[in-house]
Amino acid sequence: MTSFLSRHRFELLALVLAAASCALHVWVERTPVVGLAAGSDSEEDAPLLIRGIHLLEGKVTDLQFLLRGPREPSDEVLDAVLVVEVDEKSAQAHGRWPWPRDLVAKAVDRLQAARATAVGLDIIFTDEAREEDTRVWAEALHALDRTLAEVPHLAPALAGYRAELATRGASSRDEALAEVFARSPRVVQGVMVYTDKEREQFAPREAGWATLLEPHLLRRFPGDAPGAFFEVDVADVPGWRNHSAQLSLPELARASQRLGHFSAAMDPDGVLRRLPVFAKLEGPGGFLPSLSVQTAAAALDARVEPVFDPDSGQLSGARLRSASGSPYFVPIPLAEPFTLINYPGPGEVFARLSIADVLKEPFDAKALEQLAQKVKGRAVLVGITLLGNYDQRVTPFHEFEPGVYAHAAFLSNILAQDFLTRPEGLIGLELLFMVGAAVLLARLLPRVRYKWKLGAIALLLAAWLSVDQLLFVQGVQVATVVPVLSVLTSSFGLLFLGYRTVDQEKSRLRHTFQHYLDASVMEQVLEHPERLKLGGERKELTVLFSDIRGFTSLSEQLSPEQLVTFINQYLTPMTGVVFTHGGTLDKYIGDAIMSFWGAPVDQPDHALRACRAALDFLDTLQALKVRWRAAGLPEVDIGVGINTGPMNVGHMGTESRFNYTVMGDAVNLASRLEGLNKEYGTRILISEGTYLQVKDHVVARRLGSVRVKGKQEPVAIHELRGLGLPTDTDAEAIRLFEEGLARFTARDWDAAEPLFGRVLSLWRDDVPARRYQEAIAAFRLRPPDPDWDGVFTATTK
Repeated sequence: MTSFLSRHRFELLALVLAAASCALHVWVERTPVVGLAAGSDSEEDAPLLIRGIHLLEGKVTDLQFLLRGPREPSDEVLDAVLVVEVDEKSAQAHGRWPWPRDLVAKAVDRLQAARATAVGLDIIFTDEAREEDTRVWAEALHALDRTLAEVPHLAPALAGYRAELATRGASSRDEALAEVFARSPRVVQGVMVYTDKEREQFAPREAGWATLLEPHLLRRFPGDAPGAFFEVDVADVPGWRNHSAQLSLPELARASQRLGHFSAAMDPDGVLRRLPVFAKLEGPGGFLPSLSVQTAAAALDARVEPVFDPDSGQLSGARLRSASGSPYFVPIPLAEPFTLINYPGPGEVFARLSIADVLKEPFDAKALEQLAQKVKGRAVLVGITLLGNYDQRVTPFHEFEPGVYAHAAFLSNILAQDFLTRPEGLIGLELLFMVGAAVLLARLLPRVRYKWKLGAIALLLAAWLSVDQLLFVQGVQVATVVPVLSVLTSSFGLLFLGYRTVDQEKSRLRHTFQHYLDASVMEQVLEHPERLKLGGERKELTVLFSDIRGFTSLSEQLSPEQLVTFINQYLTPMTGVVFTHGGTLDKYIGDAIMSFWGAPVDQPDHALRACRAALDFLDTLQALKVRWRAAGLPEVDIGVGINTGPMNVGHMGTESRFNYTVMGDAVNLASRLEGLNKEYGTRILISEGTYLQVKDHVVARRLGSVRVKGKQEPVAIHELRGLGLPTDTDAEAIRLFEEGLARFTARDWDAAEPLFGRVLSLWRDDVPARRYQEAIAAFRLRPPDPDWDGVFTATTK
């Protein structure tokens, strides 16, 4: 017996290691990458080893996408889908999102007129359209009619404007969109699922939503015979668990003939690699298909059927069955209810169309024909791709990409039946490879020289990785990490055993290998563990955001080369200003600059440093304007927002990629302040927290209080005008303005209006003073509500 074990020690060790790897592989396969409950993930339950393997497998998948590369634009996978974008061009044409609902209705109508096979809306309409707008249009129409009565010869020239005013002032915008949904069976309205943790905030509307969801929920499963169905208790079927779904306004949801959820579940590393085909809504009890699935079904004029696997007791896919033609199938892995997205490339590979081009006037027969050339025969997804849109996802091709592109990728997979799948029985072949590779190495490694040992291991790994990549290109996802680990583990075990039982040369080889590990790997981990850790600390800091005004229109005036030169000429001296005042450059966000003070080096005067830098920005910009004017380039202006408060600072990101940055509500507020400059006609806005720290060193005035987007509590804001103490004129103007502001807040219009007028006599063309005068004039005609508190509510981010 001892002799047998001695002779076959390498084979026995290889089989033991291979068996351990096989057991690990089965364990990994049965552990979901993403948790079944929405709002959680498997990181909370899965062991560290399994989480690490899932993370590595995800990174390998990302690399495989990059190695495969984007598909050609002519590929049939891409040809069936069109993304209609609410982009910067659209915002320039029709204002910042959200838009009036009748405008959205017009776009959907035109897409259908251009013979789109389906229109999926990656948008939810939860806020009621302001009927005040309708009244404003009606009043404008009345004023125009009065004018035309006095000057009737202008009537022909203004007929188009009068017709538009009449249309907008005559009906509710929500009703216009509801009418489009009601008569459009191929329009899919997006909804957003929510969890038990979020249930409290939606509780008042939950019952109404459940009633509206009822006709859209799936509870029956098709049987083997045509037309046969059977019912299974939804609670017993595993799925991506949510409580219910947030719908658009009741009149819109009631009119929608197809609903599909656009919620996503990211992998634990934050990358969107898979989508839930169905969301299991435990409140109303039923399955709701995803937006991509419903849009594909609408394009195929099909109904969605969940396919139940009685052997496993789980959903195995979704079938899109139409009256004519073969059914389409969307596979769902049995391990978890998420299907991998076979990304055809970054969002740029899809056919894209600005919604501004859809809404372009005049829309005559020629315009319809031109639109049909881009839309006809395609399934359309409408989504928001505006810069700064919070529907941003990390994908294998881009670190930040609008979420609509992920839905477009999955929609293209469905229509082309081009999925990334793991066929049944594939795991058996992977297990067979691990055992066979271990036995092969056990027979080979002890009998060849050292250099051939490494060559054999490398050749075996290269062969597996090559087959892996080849099958990936064909749409088959083969496991990579555990088979490679199995080969490496078997190789290491066999080499280690060989070093202990062979001659002096193999002992020296073992010593070299151990020295390599100690010197190159372990020493770095032990001496610099902080380099491997993520996280940060909470400190009071000052953060600054600056942004170029009108950058979109500027970019349209310059060639790409001129734009790059222009931005470099701007960012270089501005970055120098940040460094001159001891700031930390966080990042560039297009033409915007984000920087902060107080970390990593403590700076007690961090708020004052930021204010000095902001004012220096304006001086630097003046010098740049002279240079640009001489070169014939357009001149621009900037807006700056500064906030001081507690925030997290440190290395943020993933274990493979991180940045030294700041995060928190205080950071978001600074960004909102930067955007508010456009509302107040100012250039530098600072928060109350910053003002309290610098008030004895700067010239500033209180502009009032604002509720920024996403927060209910008002914040006081101040305009920063200069350094030092205010002069006699400035001091008087600031006193008058702030006294006028107090009277305005107290609804004392008669006292406030002359005060703002005196400010304008001291500071000509002062936009904030004129803004409050206009507000007073408006309130005289239509007084504010009794609960009005004088706080301005910002509607944009």
